Amino acid sequence: MNLTASWPYIVKIAAERLKYNKTPRHISSYGPEIELIGAAGEFAALRFFGLPEILHTFFDSGADLIIAGIRVDVKATRLDPAHKYLQWPYWKWVKSPIVLMTMVDTLNKTAMVVGYATREDILSSAVNLERHTMCYELPIKSLRKASDLRAVLSA
Repeated sequence: MNLTASWPYIVKIAAERLKYNKTPRHISSYGPEIELIGAAGEFAALRFFGLPEILHTFFDSGADLIIAGIRVDVKATRLDPAHKYLQWPYWKWVKSPIVLMTMVDTLNKTAMVVGYATREDILSSAVNLERHTMCYELPIKSLRKASDLRAVLSA
């Protein structure tokens, strides 16, 4: 989806998050663009679900959206064929029952909702011990269809 018209707002929110929610490990590992990718991914999710396109600037406690009373954590990564997995750090608690995967192209100001996984999907997936940070890895091709989630949550 094209986010060009909303991009200045997304950039503003990302700057606010960077200023107030900065975690040294995150920024030192990924750079400040991580906040822009995250904000754009969450914005795409809001648009996908037809929700008000208002982003938060605070710590979200593991849920970016609450739809029909269900907590949804939105994960975003660069739109890049090299990204083949939804990755979740092994040590990190999965606080939301639904994790929605988005991909963002900051150059073209576009994003897409890729699919979703349940908490159980994540916790039953393979753990990659070779990464710098051990993580669960779900192949993107094995994610559940986002359109199915939209139908369930809007019913």
